[in-house]
Amino acid sequence: MRFVLVAWLLSRAVIVAALCVASPHPLAAAGNWDGAWYGSIAQHGYNFATRGSQRDAAFFPLYPMLASLLLRVGIGWPLAGVLVNNVAFFAALCVIYVMARERWDAGTARWCVAVACALPPSLFASVAYREGTFLCFSALALWWTLRGARFAGGLAGAAASATSAIGIALAAALVIDAVVMRRGARAVACAALAFGGVTLFALFCALRFGDPLAFIHAQHGWRASGIDTGAWLRVLASLGTWQGFRQNSMVIVLVPIATIAMLVQYKWLGLLLGTYGLLTMGIILFAGEPISVDRFAYATIPVLIALGRALQRVPIAGGGLLLASLALLAYDTVQFARFHWVA
Repeated sequence: MRFVLVAWLLSRAVIVAALCVASPHPLAAAGNWDGAWYGSIAQHGYNFATRGSQRDAAFFPLYPMLASLLLRVGIGWPLAGVLVNNVAFFAALCVIYVMARERWDAGTARWCVAVACALPPSLFASVAYREGTFLCFSALALWWTLRGARFAGGLAGAAASATSAIGIALAAALVIDAVVMRRGARAVACAALAFGGVTLFALFCALRFGDPLAFIHAQHGWRASGIDTGAWLRVLASLGTWQGFRQNSMVIVLVPIATIAMLVQYKWLGLLLGTYGLLTMGIILFAGEPISVDRFAYATIPVLIALGRALQRVPIAGGGLLLASLALLAYDTVQFARFHWVA
């Protein structure tokens, strides 16, 4: 666990230093972009914030609910959101490390943690976003399920599906694993609990907005649904310029390259992890224009494991890429603090 603590502290120090360089108010800057939406939900509940065609129903509830508990004891926003996200991210790293060490070996566990800490989208596991929280609950769901604690795994999966739409892919993978591996009716029922979070949110949306799928329909304020082939081609074409490369390089690494890595390593990952990763990529592909998809893919644990394993096989090149990733993490943090779009 010493490695986890050092990796977490060093990578978070890069983010703190970059925030301090970029903004005279670094804590306030940590609440930029989606942080403002989560802050509104945490402080006022849903249907308080609407910006044009964008609605707060697009943001899942568990993360702002947890942050609101800190608000009640006098901790302000965005500090409350930052604290929840960072504590959850550290817990997620611990679980990922233990899970990878138990399932494979300590070397693989260290590489997975290093990738999770160094990739530029790890910024969103420390600012007032949900990514650290989702990683924590999804890691617990996978770890407990792999250890046979299926009821606990289902409950953690429910928390994950109340935190992010990607939790739906996790819940589906848990059920598919239980059915395909013929683990019995109880195991299937425990796995199905993972749909509980999104089901409760849909019920809330039905009562609050008259639309149980408001959290899906609200996404249209940002993008249309369906495969946007033209937008993906523009992402590829943009890599020829520095601005396009910086903006979209992680999209390429964390979506098509990570998908290939998971397909190549599918048997090594196992049915549960492999299915979860590929279902997530399916959601990303059909979610319309590739906005923020690198952030969504980053918060998917099989992606981090598959990339960690790939870099482990070429340790010198892998170490160099991780150092370059830390530099890009600092750059993205500066841009984020200055209210430039990152992911």
